[in-house]
Amino acid sequence: MYKAMKGLAIAALIVTIIGAGALLYAINTLEPVVEQSSVAVIPASQAQDIFDTALSQVRSETFTGRVFGDASGLAAQDCSFLTYTVRLRNRGFFPAEWITLDVQPVEGDVLQLDNVQANVLASGVQGDIAATVLHAGDASATQRTFTVNCYVFGRKITLTGVAQ
Repeated sequence: MYKAMKGLAIAALIVTIIGAGALLYAINTLEPVVEQSSVAVIPASQAQDIFDTALSQVRSETFTGRVFGDASGLAAQDCSFLTYTVRLRNRGFFPAEWITLDVQPVEGDVLQLDNVQANVLASGVQGDIAATVLHAGDASATQRTFTVNCYVFGRKITLTGVAQ
């Protein structure tokens, strides 16, 4: 009987240590991490229909993205679309849900197109999220600060970074 109780106590101790380790891992990996960020520049004249649709929606007040400045009088040949892509990795046990990417505007940024996808990052995987900004004028300075917001296990998590 003594050996059985000793074996049961050792087994309970091992299960407790494994459970505590799993809990510590879950707490330390609760939020996703930014692995990399990049930017792609496309002249607005090469995406004329997207440019026209966005400006038409701004004029009719049906635009669902973010407006940073005055969009009146813009010509596609004078503007560029800057697409910022952020790669996230979720090493935790819980999915990251309602993921949004917001780019902090600089002078010349007119609007950020709406990302109409359901953005969820399952546990243990990596994925990309993108945001497209319409920039008026010279698009040589592409560095922007970005904010990624998501919810993991009901808790709001905010990540920041710089894309260049």
